[in-house]
Amino acid sequence: MKKITSAYRSAAERAIHLKASTGSHCPANGFWRTADLLSDPIFVFEGSMMPPGKGGSTTWFLDEAHAGPPAYPLPGR
Repeated sequence: MKKITSAYRSAAERAIHLKASTGSHCPANGFWRTADLLSDPIFVFEGSMMPPGKGGSTTWFLDEAHAGPPAYPLPGR
């Protein structure tokens, strides 16, 4: 699995429109959608492999980035 570069992202980084192709590593946590809108947005974790869409290989676009501190405290912290 690809190493996560940072647990926190600035607002400027979140504003960048990210895209990734099926089979590539996901560049950021968040909800991803296909350009053709055939698939519902799905949540993909950073470093995971981007899945195929309903029509096979596709390009995914970041719909809503989720960044910042965890909503709940992590164990042991």
